[in-house]
Amino acid sequence: MIQVSEFTWESFEKEYRNIGGLLFEDSRNEPGFTICDWYFDLHEEIEILYTEKEPVAETIIKNLSKLDDYREKGFYPCGALFFELGYFFIEGLNLKHSSLAEGTPLLQYSIYKQKKRIKYPKPSFLNLENTALKNITALWDKETYKERFKKTREALLLGESYELNLCFPVSISIEGDLFLYYQSLKAKQKTKYSVYYPFLDTRTLSLSPELFFEVNGDKIKTEPMKGTILRGFTSKQDKEYKSQLATSDKEKAENVMITDLYRNDLGRIAKQGTVKVTDLFLIKGLETVWQMVSKVEAKLKNPFSWFPVLQALFPSGSVIGAPKKRSFELLRELENTNRGLYTGSIFVSEMLDGVPWVRSNVTIRTLHLKKENNLWKGNYGVGSGITVLSEAEAEYKECLSKLKFITNPNPPSFEILETIRFRKGHYFLKDLHLERMEETANRFGYPFSKQKAEACLKTHNHSYKDEGVFRLRFLLNEKGEFRLESFPHTKPKFRPRIRLGLASRPVDSNDLFLYHKTTNRSFYQKMLDECKTKSIDDCVLYDQDGRILETNIRNLFLKKGKFWFTPTLETGGLPGVFREALLRKGWVKETDLFQSDLLDAEEILVGNSLRGFEKVDLVH
Repeated sequence: MIQVSEFTWESFEKEYRNIGGLLFEDSRNEPGFTICDWYFDLHEEIEILYTEKEPVAETIIKNLSKLDDYREKGFYPCGALFFELGYFFIEGLNLKHSSLAEGTPLLQYSIYKQKKRIKYPKPSFLNLENTALKNITALWDKETYKERFKKTREALLLGESYELNLCFPVSISIEGDLFLYYQSLKAKQKTKYSVYYPFLDTRTLSLSPELFFEVNGDKIKTEPMKGTILRGFTSKQDKEYKSQLATSDKEKAENVMITDLYRNDLGRIAKQGTVKVTDLFLIKGLETVWQMVSKVEAKLKNPFSWFPVLQALFPSGSVIGAPKKRSFELLRELENTNRGLYTGSIFVSEMLDGVPWVRSNVTIRTLHLKKENNLWKGNYGVGSGITVLSEAEAEYKECLSKLKFITNPNPPSFEILETIRFRKGHYFLKDLHLERMEETANRFGYPFSKQKAEACLKTHNHSYKDEGVFRLRFLLNEKGEFRLESFPHTKPKFRPRIRLGLASRPVDSNDLFLYHKTTNRSFYQKMLDECKTKSIDDCVLYDQDGRILETNIRNLFLKKGKFWFTPTLETGGLPGVFREALLRKGWVKETDLFQSDLLDAEEILVGNSLRGFEKVDLVH
């Protein structure tokens, strides 16, 4: 059992800057917090580079044995395995015949004397103003990629490989404090295997979602990740994308090939009959993409030591293809560059309750940087698995989608919000409010418990049961905690007509917050402030193609002939629960509507669950 100490962000930051060390972190399992294994008090740092002048293979074996010795003595060996080590570990390949340049990094490790497990909350990022991404440039354009893709597919059609994980480098430079920049990346992509690793004059920031392997005693498990699709903006679109990935023959073919490769690799070091696939084709949601993951487990036939395990497993099959040897050779020819730390691994190791505990990620979504003048510069890598079913355009798009967690702006702190009308013990459209809140929580990775939500609402019910009408702000934070804010709501005796104009500019359809109700409503507030200057109550929002969407606080309903219509909201706009109730009853229909439809409509209404329907005076 590992004791966990809880820190405030401020105390952790202050202590880390004084002590330093390697952080191996899980920011997924306890929302709002990071569970951090912190290795510090440096004893020794070693870097092994390729050279023709010395027997590098012997040096590698000697140092791997040293890692085992230090671990057994109670130290904490941690480090990084570079992709080019594949020449040493893959059977049939040889470092001497690798044509690697002199000085190519192969292995670096740090021996730490101390370790502690801590928990600290996600920081606010008010102090990130001087930390910024200065440049990110894909070093293969689409035409270059298509040319390499064509050669990759030719090799597959010739039967030289069943799958090839074609990758290319991305040049990146960052200004400012890398420790804070790493924390900001964690807020954009929460993973179980994040690492911040300062080594000599380099810094590694790994936001990897993929476990390479974990050893606990004689048990070893792997979680190959293969198959990716973007997350959707709307809840409906997000579910459709998830379903597309789960049912894709191409993605499942990729995944099963790599899972089989892992089964075979583990079979070389496992007790007979213990290798088993415990999960196949799991779909996991990250902030920007859905990932397909499988799990393979086994029992080691010999006590853990680094050399035989890496000889069987490294590099991960998920970042090469199958069969491993020929695929590695082909990729070296096709990519024509070193991958470096990208698609290698970062590991931590220790003795826990008298047995080895070793964890190792696959270094995807990883920045390996070195200081040049006032900038941290280096390469980042992206790639995807290519089979004979793959298409160049789709694969290039998938590769670029993996840059989104870097290029997307830092998300503001926010709560998920529902505004509910409460009258005489009754919550209007409560079930639809809770349904929408749960869908939004799922999209943003917030914990949601309907039981806790009902309990929170019940408390309010007891307090205000026999009083008037209330407007409730029902809020959910990233830790899964609910709270209520209550305000009296008085309806006017005579409903005024809403003076409705047109927004001054189109919405950004790539703004995820336009599709979900949260406290991050900055765009809506700006539009409402503009409305005041024009002496109108609200304005109609529209997209780049002129489709009308909603207003800032209401949904739109237009009558044409015998029917009522409401915009589809597929390019922006919040689907209100009042609108959803009308759709489910069949009283209105969804369709694409344009600004011209406002002028042609026989009647226009707006509405939401707090105010119901309101009539409109359209202001041109």
